Amino acid sequence: MNSLQKEKTGYLKKEIKFYRRLGLLYLSLGNSDRLLKIMLNFIIRHMNVEAGTLFLLDSTNKNIVFNVVSGKARRKLIGEKLPVGAGIAGYVVKTGKPYLTKNAKNDKRWLREIGDSIRFKTRDVLCVPLYGLDGIIGTVEVINKKGRKGFTDSDMYFLKSGAGQLGVLIEHARFLKEANQRVTQLDLLRNIGKVINSTLKQGEIRGRTIESITRLLNCEAGSLLLLDENTRELYFDVTHGERGAEIKRIRLKLGEGIAGWVAEKSKSVIVNNVGADKRFYSKADKVSQFVTRNIVCVPIRLKGKVIGVIEAINKESGGFTKTDQELLSYLADQVAVAIENSNLYEDLRVTFLETSESLAEAIEQRDPYTGGHTRRVLNYCVATGIEMRLTDEEMDNLRLSAILHDIGKIGVEDRILRKPGVLDEVEFASMKKHPEIGAEIIRHIKKLEGVIPGILYHQEKYNGNGYPSGAKNGDIPLSARIISVCDTFDAMTTNRPYRKGLNVQAALDELKHFSGIQFDPDVIDAFISAYKKGKIKPEAD
Repeated sequence: MNSLQKEKTGYLKKEIKFYRRLGLLYLSLGNSDRLLKIMLNFIIRHMNVEAGTLFLLDSTNKNIVFNVVSGKARRKLIGEKLPVGAGIAGYVVKTGKPYLTKNAKNDKRWLREIGDSIRFKTRDVLCVPLYGLDGIIGTVEVINKKGRKGFTDSDMYFLKSGAGQLGVLIEHARFLKEANQRVTQLDLLRNIGKVINSTLKQGEIRGRTIESITRLLNCEAGSLLLLDENTRELYFDVTHGERGAEIKRIRLKLGEGIAGWVAEKSKSVIVNNVGADKRFYSKADKVSQFVTRNIVCVPIRLKGKVIGVIEAINKESGGFTKTDQELLSYLADQVAVAIENSNLYEDLRVTFLETSESLAEAIEQRDPYTGGHTRRVLNYCVATGIEMRLTDEEMDNLRLSAILHDIGKIGVEDRILRKPGVLDEVEFASMKKHPEIGAEIIRHIKKLEGVIPGILYHQEKYNGNGYPSGAKNGDIPLSARIISVCDTFDAMTTNRPYRKGLNVQAALDELKHFSGIQFDPDVIDAFISAYKKGKIKPEAD
């Protein structure tokens, strides 16, 4: 067997080992970075060279990136970019042809400054293209063959063969990574849909949407702009960052900026270089001191009309893709449905509240001396409840309890309600039944169970001397304790046939005097605090 045959036989054995190694590495496709490092080291070892580099095209296909580098220069070079066509690797990517130089120092395609920057003396270089399913995806380059002979045709054959298999593996790894990412995104999108639709409050819906965008698309920020139907302008409804309040003052006309263009055309758009796009509105960046690199923007449509747009800004890695656009569009559809449900709920809620107020006012008409009482008590209760930081559910129950707290007076005789003087003992006993009558009326409406405590106990006193049950302190529901203060304050500050109403300060002094006796001290403090802030405005003021 001559020397050439021995060399070919040796490389054949190496190639067999190489393919076996590739087969085993299919098991670790989930970690493509680890796969590439292992394969490059394998190539370097079996080709008996000093160093090697694996270049991959970036997302723009305009540059090649030092993706895997062996040797001391690894940390310095990894992540660095070269334009396609620059250097030997750039030439190979551009032409698709392998390249071999046995005298790199004098080769016009060798970028000497790279070797100088890492203090590495390059003698000879062998570089071959790396192919994926759709064409060239990068190159494999080996440097400085050990020994006197330098690179041979067998080396070229071995590297091309290995690069072919490695390209397939990389594509498989990319496909698996994209598939896993897609599954993760779809699962996240499903969970986001649940979260968005778990509330009927529009503010929460919109806030949760923006929080979801950054996780879903792996981007730096997001914005939600809504369309003002009166001015036909877009305004920033939800934004990120410390300068959010200032950004919210910015308004965009339809057609102005990328967001305005999307709203006007009702079309989605991806802009991966906003600086080169004439539609880009830079004022928002100046105000927020935020640098926008790329953006994907989609319209939010409700019943065929654009009601706003959603933006995802600054992809963490690379640029936005059609997949990102599709995911954001799906999210926008979810938001539109959630907003529509919220609108329907709010319409029903307002209708119900207005109907309840009308009912309460109709009952008030039987008593000519208490006109507007329900409306005033409602306003006082809302201001006090906000001051006490009640939850949304507690506030809803308080509102309805305040509106309906005297509904039981429908069961009290007109002669008692309309009596211009002080009630006698028998009449007062009849009047004292109105909380229980009101609770019994509401008890038939299952959805209003949370309203009953405020109606039933609003005449109780903190020391236990109230009616109908004599409950005291914390045994009295909070909504009832609040209504008690607001109801009494309104009674004190309005005129009656048998007395003139107190001025506001005198009424506040009375509340303070009976704090801890008739009234909950915490509620008194909250009521007075709301008054001082201008949230409570008595007609007697």
